[in-house]
Amino acid sequence: MAMLLCGSVIIESSIRPCNPVRGPIHVEEKSFRLRFSLEASFPEDYDGEEDEFAWVREWEARIKPQLLKNVFDSLRQHPAWNAHIRNRGISPAEEIEIVLSRDFSKPEPFRIPS
Repeated sequence: MAMLLCGSVIIESSIRPCNPVRGPIHVEEKSFRLRFSLEASFPEDYDGEEDEFAWVREWEARIKPQLLKNVFDSLRQHPAWNAHIRNRGISPAEEIEIVLSRDFSKPEPFRIPS
């Protein structure tokens, strides 16, 4: 596994072959993690939680949904790949996993050249 720390963004990747229960198909997996760490700074006279974490609500209500929309809009530009959210039992406030899969056993989708 390789890990790159860049500011508060951690990018991890690894490749591992797997043999799923669903049949004799060979499946390979690679993980890529882009992690966001939210921070807010306040003046010295701040009396803790005065804003009731409004900055976190802004992330949850406005920034994160727009970010996810942009990610899926971008992924749709690659029709040979299928993207969906995988729920591993972790709260979506803590983690959202996007699975990007491609099935090489099927023909590529037809595209009209531009």
